[in-house]
Amino acid sequence: MISACNTTPQVPEPPKAEAPSKATDSAYSTTLVWQSDNHWVSGTLDNLKLSGDTLILAEGKTSGTLTSSVITVNAYDQLIPSWNAETGEKGSLSVEVRHQKVGDTWTKWYSFGTWSRAEGRASAESQKDVDGIVWTDTNNLYGRATTTRYQYRVTLRDGAKLKQVAMNTVDTDRQTAGAGAPSDKSAWGKVLNVPERSQMIYPDGGEVWCSPTSTSMVMAFYGTNVTVPEAAKGTYDAVYDGMGNWPFNVAYAAEYGFRGFVTRLPSLAAAEKYIAAGIPLVASIRWKVGELPGAAIPSSTGHLVVVVGFDAQGNPVVNDPAAADNESVQRTYGRDIFEKLWLNASGGMVYVIHKSGAAVPQ
Repeated sequence: MISACNTTPQVPEPPKAEAPSKATDSAYSTTLVWQSDNHWVSGTLDNLKLSGDTLILAEGKTSGTLTSSVITVNAYDQLIPSWNAETGEKGSLSVEVRHQKVGDTWTKWYSFGTWSRAEGRASAESQKDVDGIVWTDTNNLYGRATTTRYQYRVTLRDGAKLKQVAMNTVDTDRQTAGAGAPSDKSAWGKVLNVPERSQMIYPDGGEVWCSPTSTSMVMAFYGTNVTVPEAAKGTYDAVYDGMGNWPFNVAYAAEYGFRGFVTRLPSLAAAEKYIAAGIPLVASIRWKVGELPGAAIPSSTGHLVVVVGFDAQGNPVVNDPAAADNESVQRTYGRDIFEKLWLNASGGMVYVIHKSGAAVPQ
């Protein structure tokens, strides 16, 4: 007689491969996000295994690699990666990307360097070749936007754990095409209570700390207070010799438990959806003398500010870290000129940093 409690244990089914989530999707810019077990198994895992929705090293392994499937998107000529991981005191990771060319041939694997919460993080040295170049955090392909396929590869080392990967692609000839898009005005009159911090009050390099200052403001908004000097130290890129590496700033916030990605939005109307959802945005702008009335400094060849809301007329309210002191950080810029300078400078680049599990606009 067979006992009723002598049953065969149920073996859980392995996760089924699913396409990544779309964080941004327009005719000229696409950001895809991989963040679940279903996403990870769409690629090839070498010396890695799943732990829930996180990729970790297999037992006894000191390094392992995720190689994505071939990803198809709208035509692009530029790519920016970003990632979320826990690297701890000794771990690190590296991200590489290659692109399919005409005739089913591929570019080489372009590297975005090594990320680590500890010392030693750095972008890669110059990688210019006949197909393209990497400018610290941005992979630019030569010629018009004809490429539609890429693969990425992430290597984890010494206990690093991978939570999320995002890839933004854009057709740079069309990156300003969304300017002036109509707004639903849902965020007009809404300003998020993001702490105001000036980079300029720090005498030992603060004048170039716009990115970590902006990142620290967003983290403080969510309740995690890291000082500006701490954020500057934690985002320092030894090859770039600065703190303005876009993916590194997102990765730094992720080491504290946040989620985030680098994307490019087509318009301020698109940015309003994030403000309405309670998510401030770190935006990259550039302007010449006289172009930005009310600016904290006369001009900039590249500057990061935090978009914290919109006034009743739809003008962006920003925390500008270039202000001389904390009390003068928040200011309002004209909608049309800010959008123009933002789209022209970076194609609408923003850091989207949010709490894990938060609903993120798409």
